[in-house]
Amino acid sequence: MEEFDLNALLSSNEKMLIRLLQSYAISNNIVICVLDNNSLVVKTVGDTSGNEFLPLLNEKFNLSNIQSHKLLYHIEYADRSIMISEVDQIVGKVATIFPVGGNSKDNVSIYKELKLHSMFLKNMIENIAQLMIENTGVDKFIIKYQLKVEDIIDGLDENEATALQQLSNLSTSNEAIISAIEFIDNNLDKRLTLDQVAKSVYLSDFYFSKLFKKETKLSFSVYLNARKIQQAMLLLKETDLSINEVSKRLGFRRMSYFSQTFKKYTGFAPSRFRNKKN
Repeated sequence: MEEFDLNALLSSNEKMLIRLLQSYAISNNIVICVLDNNSLVVKTVGDTSGNEFLPLLNEKFNLSNIQSHKLLYHIEYADRSIMISEVDQIVGKVATIFPVGGNSKDNVSIYKELKLHSMFLKNMIENIAQLMIENTGVDKFIIKYQLKVEDIIDGLDENEATALQQLSNLSTSNEAIISAIEFIDNNLDKRLTLDQVAKSVYLSDFYFSKLFKKETKLSFSVYLNARKIQQAMLLLKETDLSINEVSKRLGFRRMSYFSQTFKKYTGFAPSRFRNKKN
């Protein structure tokens, strides 16, 4: 599995990108934070002495922890995340901060300026990344992970019999996972893969797999099958479609595999489920 290394991008070419960010931060009297997809700080540039919490913005500080105090700390984010078009992945985001007390403008003006700074910096990082990749190749910025035994076990340690119940209690505020769930729901008739869904939300398959499990408490494969079986239950009860037609409609290659999966998740064979009384 592969993932784009945002830190390698920032540190490459004698830290040219960091130096540009530093110059921009000093000339505009702001602090710039480059974050990964978990809102963890990858790099902070600018004078952090003008605000009591700014010295805390070291590597891996979670900026979302103070999201509810955004007005207090004068923080604003770019409207869109940093996208690396060469690998078609979202790799992080940009936040800008005015030191509290260092600016006499009203809050509306402050946040309008911070928004413009953040969007400019996002675009700058994307454009410089494109030039760097064209010059040195993308492999310099790619982390390659070996699939570990514990990662495989992670996808197998769930009881399919409880997955349907977990669906009804599922709750997430993560925009990428919400979009992924919508994509899955709109494509239940297809043979979806983790890679396809990860690409639909512009994340690496490695990062998406971890994030999906964290947010839903289900591995991608268990969630996908649970949604398909949930839909199959409705079709079996509310339509006259044959079991084979239901299987095909939900993208299963063989009816035997559909029947086996259905029983794992519901405890019933499809025919028995259809005939049983509520």
